[in-house]
Amino acid sequence: MNRAKLLVTILALALLFVWGCERKVVNEIVTQPSVLPGAEVCMECHGDSDLKLVAAQAQWERSKHGEGELTFLDVNFGEGPTCEGCHTAEGYLSRITGTQFDSSHYSPIGCFTCHAPHTNGTLALRVNSAVTLGNGVSFDRGAADLCVSCHHSRRNVNTYVADSVKLSTHYGPHYSVQGDMLIGTGGYEYAGYTYENSPHQHVAADGCIDCHMSPSVGVFLGGHTWNMVATIEGEEAENLVGCNVQTCHNGERTAFDQDNVQTDLGALLDSLGQALFDAGIVDGTYTPVGDLIVKSRDTVGALYNFAFVADDRSEGIHNTAYAMGLLRSSLNFLLYHDPNGSVGAPALKTIASH
Repeated sequence: MNRAKLLVTILALALLFVWGCERKVVNEIVTQPSVLPGAEVCMECHGDSDLKLVAAQAQWERSKHGEGELTFLDVNFGEGPTCEGCHTAEGYLSRITGTQFDSSHYSPIGCFTCHAPHTNGTLALRVNSAVTLGNGVSFDRGAADLCVSCHHSRRNVNTYVADSVKLSTHYGPHYSVQGDMLIGTGGYEYAGYTYENSPHQHVAADGCIDCHMSPSVGVFLGGHTWNMVATIEGEEAENLVGCNVQTCHNGERTAFDQDNVQTDLGALLDSLGQALFDAGIVDGTYTPVGDLIVKSRDTVGALYNFAFVADDRSEGIHNTAYAMGLLRSSLNFLLYHDPNGSVGAPALKTIASH
């Protein structure tokens, strides 16, 4: 009898063990975990037999999302509550799903921020529909919609740029306008100036993904690093794989600055920064002068465009024509009061006041 009871107990424990393993495999859905798991937790189930996921983890660790300084901007670190919506995993999921998370715990952007494999049963992205930008324009580029759910301007340029604006030291569109720049929208556009767009506006069907996640170079470029430039064995390397596909540059690109696009845009950006400094709108580090009142929307629009192009951080690659147009029209307005550059009386001494 005792042996029979012992056998029943062992069988029961075995069933519990198997059931527990099964639960681990399918990962019972928890709607409000205290702390979302990071990338390393994925490897508890997906190990050395699943090399694609191992590679993705290694790439992620070398990305700005994995090692960046801004991955923990949340209320617990003295930041505003809006920061965590893109700078933490819990904040992001709360923003896109409406589900509230325990605000005492925040995690960096990791696997489960963008993917929900144990909920969906696949590695499908959490965002798969068009994103409305700050100015109301729709961004719809397939898998890149998830990227642009964060990588877009926080402002509606049509209302944010106005007459008699009181500046703060962080005046501008925020630091992640890549989605806006790619499709050629969101900058301050002067009346009477014709703004154009580069082919990138249309040829990148999956937007960010086509270039930033092109087949990786080891664990330093492309893939889940999203890096376009990296230092490998002491030398700077560029990820030109996406550029050189047959439907784009077809192997002709050898460097991002091959046609001096980045050099020329950098010079124009510096010229606009100098004009803003001469006008007393920014200090020597190109930071807006706090509490300064700028009378004209066209003038503060030049400051907005300076920040818009600088914060895109592609140095003109995302949309060369649009970026150049924003800078040229802004500089022309500050120098000649005409975005098209007609010679007129300089407007630098009367465009701002305390």
